[in-house]
Amino acid sequence: MAAVRDGIRDGRYIPGQRLVENDVMAELGVGRNALREAFSRLRSDGFVVVEAHRGASVRRLSRRDVAHLYDLREALESLAARLAAQGIHTPGHRERLIDATATMRDVAHTDDLASYVDENLRFHRVIVGLSGHDRLTELVDQLHIQTFRVQFRQVLADTSPHMRDRSVVEHQAVADAILGGDAARAEEGMRSHLQHMRADVMRLPDADFA
Repeated sequence: MAAVRDGIRDGRYIPGQRLVENDVMAELGVGRNALREAFSRLRSDGFVVVEAHRGASVRRLSRRDVAHLYDLREALESLAARLAAQGIHTPGHRERLIDATATMRDVAHTDDLASYVDENLRFHRVIVGLSGHDRLTELVDQLHIQTFRVQFRQVLADTSPHMRDRSVVEHQAVADAILGGDAARAEEGMRSHLQHMRADVMRLPDADFA
């Protein structure tokens, strides 16, 4: 299931694309029963649609769907940032965040947009992981997979470095607040960052919300 989810996030499987069982089985090296179980779980999580006589296909997201997903990310990830700041003195937490922030910052100044999106996602996942809240981590992971496939298109559409530069500054501000144990500033910084990210994504043309 993880391979299909990652393919949806990365754009390898595009919205509306039929996931032909034989093709996916050959690609992933899994059996039919395992694949159908994965499709069932992916349908429950909102990633695919399963129709009679057509099988599974990647779910299309409307502009309204994406807006609602960002509403949820804002609420949950701002909470995660607060919890991460409160628990920053847990052994290993500080090092994980410093590493994720530095790598994301370095990649942002290259032309490797795919790696930038990956490190952007890793930064957010590290913060959610530092929250120590397993259910929160599970919920946010589902939101990331759905929103980052649209966000990747937004990164590709923005040929100027402005969006990435602003994102790096905002990420650094959130990281600094967490590392300083300032829960309120970390929460507000994450909320503001996701509001900006949502605004950027919502400026995409309608065709990119398919």
